[in-house]
Amino acid sequence: MNIRRLSNDLRSLSYVYPVALDDDYESILVKDFNLPQGYNYYSIPILLMLPRDYPESPPGVGKAEVYVPRGLRFKGRKPEDYHENSGPTEKWAWWCYESIDWNPCTDDFITFFEMLRAHMTNPKTKGF
Repeated sequence: MNIRRLSNDLRSLSYVYPVALDDDYESILVKDFNLPQGYNYYSIPILLMLPRDYPESPPGVGKAEVYVPRGLRFKGRKPEDYHENSGPTEKWAWWCYESIDWNPCTDDFITFFEMLRAHMTNPKTKGF
């Protein structure tokens, strides 16, 4: 992991959101992530696992998973990419990304969270 790049990218992200990095450089907690309209919350915390080779590999994909609070609904329904029983603890649910368009030379955490917001806008939903 490129610690210098990680630090710079976290500093940039901290201008937009309150951010906390764990001591082992394995995850970041972003507080008050503003959700698109239609969700049952205005803002949520997001737990983002970091890839060991950040920024070469994108966050949010593969083992570098994205977690959102359990109970999240879009227009009263579960988003298709939301897996409520797959979080690291009872508090979290997994938001699945299979791949994202990521350029390690130009993209950063702000890019990632804007992609996440776009992905969360008008998601496909499934029944209760």
